[in-house]
Amino acid sequence: MLKFFQRAKASPAYGTPLVLRATTGSLSQTFDASIVNSFRHMATNLDFNGGLPGCIAFIAALSGEGVTYTSLAFGTTLATDTTARVCVVELNWWSPGMLAQLSQQGALQAKDRGGRRRKQAQPSSGRTDIPAGPGLAQVLGGTATLDEAIITTEQPNLHLLPAGELPIASRPLMARSKALRELIGQLQQRYDHLILDIPAILTTSDAIALTALSDACVLVVRQGVTPTPSVKRALDDVRNEKVLGVVLNQVQLKTPQFIHTLIPQE
Repeated sequence: MLKFFQRAKASPAYGTPLVLRATTGSLSQTFDASIVNSFRHMATNLDFNGGLPGCIAFIAALSGEGVTYTSLAFGTTLATDTTARVCVVELNWWSPGMLAQLSQQGALQAKDRGGRRRKQAQPSSGRTDIPAGPGLAQVLGGTATLDEAIITTEQPNLHLLPAGELPIASRPLMARSKALRELIGQLQQRYDHLILDIPAILTTSDAIALTALSDACVLVVRQGVTPTPSVKRALDDVRNEKVLGVVLNQVQLKTPQFIHTLIPQE
């Protein structure tokens, strides 16, 4: 199994960061150069080892592993480096975070009194500074069209589709519905690659049904935080799906800087 590393810090940064910005200008996120290089390497590996699947699900064992950030970073890198039409689709109605990740205030990293970075703040779904709008749930419910729900970005070949709000009682049925499968099929007609943001596998069994909508999946693991038994349970739950590899999120590398200059970054 391939392993991919998403670094927590750029040390040193090779290349330039990528900025994901909605055409409205109200939503944006910047991805560090070292993270971009990691996902660039990941996409190249997949492309030259059997081809990049048309629909990839990013999954995790537990909540808070960084699936949404990883999905957005990978989608942005893929759309930047190729002419492929890419759409990042949020299927996580249990803990939606796409709009929070892209809000300008949500992208800021707070600092402590010593000037050191601390964990990035995660805006709650009730924040009023995050632009409201229809999402996937509203499209499936018939109250919005797909074009109304899709967020366009300054990259013409990259679009985003947030989850929208869906009542708890409706989620199990929706995750297994014919309507959702048909909508994913419709999106596959529009785009060359779909990146699916899936809820935590061990949080809800609905995540397994949602993962099955993809051609293959990638497991996101937060280094030093996610218990190994939880990772094994998650992999066992998706054993019938093709697992492309593992992304180790927030990896801390202590390699001396002069050695980094000797290591190919792509």
